[in-house]
Amino acid sequence: MSGSVRRSSGAPSRRTARVSDDVAEMMRAVRRAASVARGVDARGRRAATSEARRLQHEVDTHRLFLLTSLAATPRDGESGLGIVERANEMTHDARAAAVSARLREEVAVMARALRGGDRDDDARERERGASARWRELRSRALERVGHHCYVDASTAGEGAGEGLFVRGSARAGTVVASYPGLTYAGTARRYMNNYPRVGRDNAYLIERSDGSVIDAKPWGRGLGDESEAWPGPPVTLTAEEARAADAGSFIDRLLNPRLGSVRRARLEAECATLERANPFACAHFANHPPKGTYPNVVVASVDVPVDAVTRPFVPNVNIEPDEGAEETEGVFGILTDGTRTVSKRFQDASLAVFGEDGDKPKLVKTDALSMDFVRSLVLVATRDIDDGEEVWLNYRLSTHVSPPEWYTRVDPEEDERRWS
Repeated sequence: MSGSVRRSSGAPSRRTARVSDDVAEMMRAVRRAASVARGVDARGRRAATSEARRLQHEVDTHRLFLLTSLAATPRDGESGLGIVERANEMTHDARAAAVSARLREEVAVMARALRGGDRDDDARERERGASARWRELRSRALERVGHHCYVDASTAGEGAGEGLFVRGSARAGTVVASYPGLTYAGTARRYMNNYPRVGRDNAYLIERSDGSVIDAKPWGRGLGDESEAWPGPPVTLTAEEARAADAGSFIDRLLNPRLGSVRRARLEAECATLERANPFACAHFANHPPKGTYPNVVVASVDVPVDAVTRPFVPNVNIEPDEGAEETEGVFGILTDGTRTVSKRFQDASLAVFGEDGDKPKLVKTDALSMDFVRSLVLVATRDIDDGEEVWLNYRLSTHVSPPEWYTRVDPEEDERRWS
């Protein structure tokens, strides 16, 4: 998707380095506080587990507040230390609200930047073919936002495959890319391919902070990619699958849950409105940093308010839970859940079968969203990223399974809290 590129040295600017030092000091203080959670006795172990996860979520939000505040501050404005001090005086909810507001605004600005003068302009570009459409939208992104992303051979090492790169430059604290695809909320995850073993043959799944899951595999490279069919199942079904979904037996629908025809038609129509030559919708190609390299982006969940202008350029479609859907977990899902210990799986499976309704294990509950909001996820730069640099994202893989040989943990303490 690109010719030769200039590989940046990756050295951060003086101002970014100063702010990074301030952020590092704040993170050290948070880690000292986190050590309290590890000192509880066995009776408080379950509470400590919950507390550790909550703490890590607050750490992530705090970091995003610092980064987005940096981006919102003029280069000669408030110092990094001043931002840190202001953050420390705020509550977690206040920081989270500020992060959400800034990211919503930035995603909307980026979406509008990709829009042509009118709908006719965009229609004419589409008629000229995929290559022309990509060139036009990349040009708009570079001119109006300052960067776009592209996919090229990764610099992570032999066997790394493709990676994500920046053309232009992205400032610290700004949105670099969006994670495209279908977003499954709450119990709607049962509609995912290969459920409950959804990760089988799919390396493009990512979980948002609210527990909803984005599947970017059907998006592929976007416009012109013939290897994947957008949106694919469970939205687009074969004739046989559609008959089973709409008229199959109770047992078949129980074992192979599928969306009903009315919902499929609505979702398919919504998917068709998305601009698939979006030069920001490629976050799913970001690689984990090799040993000795640090991430230059972090993930951030954002519920994006959309309208007729911005909707085509927010590359996600919500698949929400069925109205009144049962929120308890199924036995098979519990027994195949790799995040639970073996004893915990059998304990929860027993409760799912024999326990009272109030004691049955519950699926992660996700608040319903208005149809005017889209559940999305973006990558935010942790420092200035220069032209030609590869984007590195900490995958933060589960501590309950053995990681691949190529995987090096960036921060083991953070991983322990995230997966405790």
